[in-house]
Amino acid sequence: RLLEEAAEDPYVLAIKQILYRTSERSPVVAALMRAAERGKHVTVLVELKARFDEERNIEWAEALERVGAQVIYGLKGLKVHAKCCLIVRREPQGIRRYVHFGTGNYNEKTARLYSDLSFMSCGEEYGSDASLFFNAITGYSQPVKYSRMETAPLGLLDRLLELIANETERQKQ
Repeated sequence: RLLEEAAEDPYVLAIKQILYRTSERSPVVAALMRAAERGKHVTVLVELKARFDEERNIEWAEALERVGAQVIYGLKGLKVHAKCCLIVRREPQGIRRYVHFGTGNYNEKTARLYSDLSFMSCGEEYGSDASLFFNAITGYSQPVKYSRMETAPLGLLDRLLELIANETERQKQ
């Protein structure tokens, strides 16, 4: 529903989305296509290494390109398994970024099978991190250190090991 409303909202300027596993009649992709058709800047990274869904992902990517979306076909040497959506909106106080991070694939069928976690925010640090992330994966900038999130292969492993060490120390106390 978030993407469907963003596609129709005249104040939404851009939507950036990672697609990993899509369904055959994906309402997510349909909303992204509507947004592009309505003149919003839509950027979608379509992961082509999504096992069993490669053909469908290619078809969706081509359909998105036909309506004017910028499509990135994965990253060379990396599998992008991120679950992230960024919506950029003009509001009276200025530009606001809404971000969704999750464990799910933005697929309504698998959402009924798994217990996924989601985090939504319009907090400035999260919006900034999401923007920097999308800039890096689309090739507009080099990866940088984020303030609130971590990504592999650059910082995630070290951060997870640090968190585990912290919890180990707390348990010892």
